[in-house]
Amino acid sequence: MNIEQEDQILPIITRYLKDDVQEDERKFVNDWIAQSEINKAYFEEIKQVWDASGEIADFDAIDVDQEWSAFSSKKINSTDSKPKQKWNSNILKIAASIAIIFGVGMYFANFNTEVTLIAQAGEENKFILPDQSVVWLNAGSELTYKKSFKGKTRATQLQGEGFFEVTENPEKPFIVTANNTETKVLGTSFNLKADIKTKETKLVLITGKVQFTADGNQEILSPGEKVTAKENGELLKQKNDNPNFISWKSKVLKFEDVIMSNVVNDIEQFYNVELVIENPQLKNCTLTSVFENESLDDILETLTVLFDITYEKVGANRILIKGGDCSS
Repeated sequence: MNIEQEDQILPIITRYLKDDVQEDERKFVNDWIAQSEINKAYFEEIKQVWDASGEIADFDAIDVDQEWSAFSSKKINSTDSKPKQKWNSNILKIAASIAIIFGVGMYFANFNTEVTLIAQAGEENKFILPDQSVVWLNAGSELTYKKSFKGKTRATQLQGEGFFEVTENPEKPFIVTANNTETKVLGTSFNLKADIKTKETKLVLITGKVQFTADGNQEILSPGEKVTAKENGELLKQKNDNPNFISWKSKVLKFEDVIMSNVVNDIEQFYNVELVIENPQLKNCTLTSVFENESLDDILETLTVLFDITYEKVGANRILIKGGDCSS
C-alpha cells in the first residue's frame, strides 16, 4: 500500500492509535509503516494530530467540517512560504480544529498535495492514477503527480522507468517529464525510461500518438517507433525492433536470430548485471530462444549447452563468459 491509498489506510491507523485492533491488523499497520519512508512520515503526521487531539476534553463534540470551513475561508489567501508537507484532507480538518481551539496560527492552505509512487523490488508495482490511467513502475522508479490531477493538464514526473496506459481525455493532456524531456499524450500506451547515469531518455510507443520534446527539439511518434533523447536535447527517432524493451514488466526475454552481443545487452538490462564476453567470435553467434520467468543461472546454463561456454562470477554483479563456439 502507498500514500495514494491514504483514505483506505486512515481508518485502520485510527483504530491502531486507539489500541482497538486485532493482532493481524496491528502487524499489517507495522508492516505498512516499515515499507517506506513515505508511509512512516504519513503515520507520524497522523499520530501527531492524534496526540494533540487527546489534550482536548471534548474533542468528539467538535464540528470538524464547520470549523474547517470557517478556518479555511480565513486562510485561503495566505502567502505563507513555510516548507510544504503532504497531508490528507481529513487530517487537515482535524488539525485545523485543534489549531482553532488552541489559537495556533497554522497555515494549511499552501500545504503540498503531491503524491509520490515508489516501486519496490520484487513487487508488481501497478498503480491506478486519479484519471484511471494505469502505470507500472520498474523497481526503484518513482512517479510524482498532483493529487486529483487538478489543473489544465495531468502532469507527472518520472524518475526511472515506467509503462503507461493513459485514459483518453482530449481536453486534459497527460504529460510526463523525465530528465530534460516532456512526453505529451491524449490517450495511449508507451514505455518511458529516464536513465539517471547517462541522462538519456528513451520512449517506445505501443498505441496512439505522442509528442516528445527535449530542449526545444520535438518528434511525433506513431506505434512501433522509439525515440532517444541525449543529454544535450538531440533526438533520434527510429523503428523499434527489440521486443525486450518491456521485459522488465512482462518477465519474458525473446530472441529470434539475435547476435550474442545484443543478447548480452538485454540480459544485462533485465538482471542488472555486467556480462563480459572474452571470445570476440562469440559476439557474432546468433540465438533463437524464449526465456520466461527464468533465473539468470538458468539462462547461463542454457547458453552453456548451446554455445559450449563456461562462465565465472566475479563479485556480485559481474560475470565472465569464456570460450564458446557458434556451431555447438
